[in-house]
Parts: sequence; structure tokens; C-alpha cells
Amino acid sequence: MKIKTRLSLTLSIIASAFFLAFGITVYWLSSNHQKHEFQIRLEERVNITEKIFLEKESFSPAELKKITNQFLHSLPEETEEVVEINPNKEPSFKYNYPKEVLGKLLSLRNLYFEVDNLQGVSKKFRIKGATYLVIVTALDKVALQNLVFLRNIILLLTLFSIPLIFVGSFAITKRMLLPISKKIEKANTISASNIHQRLKVYNPNDELGKLAIAFNNLLNRLEASFESQKAFIRSASHEIRNPVTAIMGEAEITMSKSRTAEEYKRSLSTILIEAEALNSSVNNLLELSKVNAYDGNIEFEKIPFATLLNEIKESFDFIKPTNKIKLIIPTQIGNKLISVMGNKNLLKTAIINLYDNACKFSTNQIVSVSLTYDEFRLKLIIKDDGIGILAKDIHKIIAPFYRGNNAIKIKGSGIGLTLSSRIIQLHKGTLKIQSEVNLGTEVHIELPLQSD
Repeated sequence: MKIKTRLSLTLSIIASAFFLAFGITVYWLSSNHQKHEFQIRLEERVNITEKIFLEKESFSPAELKKITNQFLHSLPEETEEVVEINPNKEPSFKYNYPKEVLGKLLSLRNLYFEVDNLQGVSKKFRIKGATYLVIVTALDKVALQNLVFLRNIILLLTLFSIPLIFVGSFAITKRMLLPISKKIEKANTISASNIHQRLKVYNPNDELGKLAIAFNNLLNRLEASFESQKAFIRSASHEIRNPVTAIMGEAEITMSKSRTAEEYKRSLSTILIEAEALNSSVNNLLELSKVNAYDGNIEFEKIPFATLLNEIKESFDFIKPTNKIKLIIPTQIGNKLISVMGNKNLLKTAIINLYDNACKFSTNQIVSVSLTYDEFRLKLIIKDDGIGILAKDIHKIIAPFYRGNNAIKIKGSGIGLTLSSRIIQLHKGTLKIQSEVNLGTEVHIELPLQSD
């Protein structure tokens, strides 16, 4: 069932229920009002009957009959009687009354009662030591006819109103949901080939406008992701194709004719260099893919950071024995277990990539790595005296495969810094770069401390 049908039915049911409740309330209030008004008239008849009975001796029979005909018997099916109540004798009533009413008539001073549509009022009074009971009953035919008419009108209006309410609700709902229908039609036409198109926002402050804005923002993110993916694929293809082309070309040239042992050695050395570059690119791509696909399954543990830095230095010394990384860890930090929550392998990958960049772009000069901390965060600064980064490139250098103009000739995959930045982000940290051309680069890493 469509939303507009459900809304129409819901609105119709609510409106019909309200209308029916309103009609029942009006009917009930009218009925009570009519009964109350008729009760007052009956009480007046009781009082008249009582006065006539008290003063009947002062009137002649003809006058008494005239007064009785003038003031009484004016209500439909009206009856009235005065009965003497004698404890030693069962009263004799002119009219029949239900048993449940008779008990109340004899025990109560004043009584209002109903028998089907018949209404009655009774009153006890004493005169000359005797107790008398006045009973007046009548039928309010006009009120009953009016109530029947009112009931029929309410039923007819309810029966006719329900379909009208449904049709009206359907028309209103359809009109209100029309912008959503148009947005659905527009959204169905958007695909990867025309993802630049957007939904039109008529009123940014209402719910439909906010929905359109949210959908457009989603399309913006998807478009940026698609463009990033295209750029990534282009760059990755380029970075992988170049070493493969170089390896194949070198191998073909070497095999084109017989070579000396020294020439074969140089050729294999070239192939090895290109293979290492290819291996580095593939490994970084795989690591970046794994980190970007992080879904919360990476295991974190408490890591003493000074100890981790020493382990990373040993690993990097094995990879690049000629490096000139200089660790600066204050004694108080080395002696104190300053820890972070993280994944040891990922942090090693991130910092080794930064070490490798610092050494590579400073032509293997001294690189200082200093560790400090404050109350909440650990701070690591990697400083080199290399070629630096151009001011126009400083904000783009984190992007995959992006390389500054002054670094194009230096071998590299163009992924290491991107991977390091993403790993630091996963650890809820920050990575910032400060650099000046020909003066060097500083990489500032901050990670939240793990409390003991």
C-alpha cells in the first residue's frame, strides 16, 4: 500500500471517528438536557398537585375540576395521583409502577425515575399528622421525536461524510506528496553517467527541502568518491605500469643479444630497482585499501609508545641500513610508560613511511624524531633538512599519488603519506605538515594518550 493511500485512510479514520464522537456527544448532551428540562416541568406539576390537594377543601367540586383541568393533564400521557402512606397498611396506587421503583417511592422523600421513555417525579409531604405521596408521570414526545431526528441526521451525515472525507484526504495527501513523487522520478534518472545532476530544492526550511538537500549532499559525496576513484585508478595504473614497462623493456634489451657478466649484472640491478618500486606501490595500495575498508574489525591494544619507536627504528635500520634517523626521547618519557591505544602493525607502517620520505627527500641526511607529551596527547615530530614542499602543494600532498613539482624526479609510489595520514586518523590522531622549500619539512603527529 502506497504512503498516500495509508495517509488517506488514516486521516479518514481519524476524521470519521472524531465526527462520530462529536455526533454522539451532541446527542448525549441533547438527551440529558431534554430530560433535565422535562424533570423540571414534572417537579412543577408535583408542586401544583400538592397545592391543589392541600387547598381542595376551600374549592367547590366544580372549581376544583376546573383548576385541575387548567393546570394538570397538559403533558403527553400525564398521570398524577396522591396516595396516603400508612405504615400499617399497604398503599393503593391508581397506576402501575415497576417493583424497583415502588420501593424507592416509599423510602425516598423526593424521587426522579424513568421507565422506558416514561419519566416521573414523586414527593412526600405531611398534613394533619398524615404522610402523603404525590406522583406525576408523563411522556416527553416532542423531545423523543427531536432526539430521533437528531440521531438520524447524525447517522446520515456520518455515512455521507466518510467517503467525502476519504476523497478529500486522498486529494490533499496526493497534492502534498507530489513534490516527493517528482523527486523520486528525478532521482531515478540519476546514474553514474549524469551524477552531476541534483534535485531541486524549493523550500530549504521544510522537511522536503531538507530531504532534497541531504540527498544532494549524498550525491556530492558519491560524485567526489567516483572522481577520486577514477583519479586513483588512473594514478595507480600509471604507477604500476611504469615499473612493469621498465622491467619488460630492460629484460627485452638484455635478451636481444649476448651480454657480458657485468652488463647482465647492471640489467638485473635495474630490474631489481623497478621491481622494488613496483612491490612498494602494490604493498602500499593493498594497505591503503585495507585501511580505507576499515569496518571496526581492526584490533587495538595498549602500546607503550617509546618502546614502539625503538622497535620501528630497528626495523627501519634493517630496511635501510644507511639511514640517519636520530631518536630524541627524553629520559622521563623513556622511563615512564606513555601509552596509546592502537594497532602496532599499522602504526609501524605509518611511521616507517614517514621515515622513508624524510630520508628520501633529504638525500639521506640526518632526520630527527622527537617525542613529547602533555596531559592528554602524545606528540611526535619528524624533522628533515630536505628539499621541502612547495606552498601550493602543501594542502594536496596527502592525496593519493599526488607529488609536488620538485619531487617528481625522486622515486616513490605517491601513496605512503596518504596511507600514514589515514592510519593516524583511524587512531583518532592528527597529522600536520610544515615545510619550506630547500629548508626541510616537519611532520607533526598527535595521538590521544591512554590513561593508566
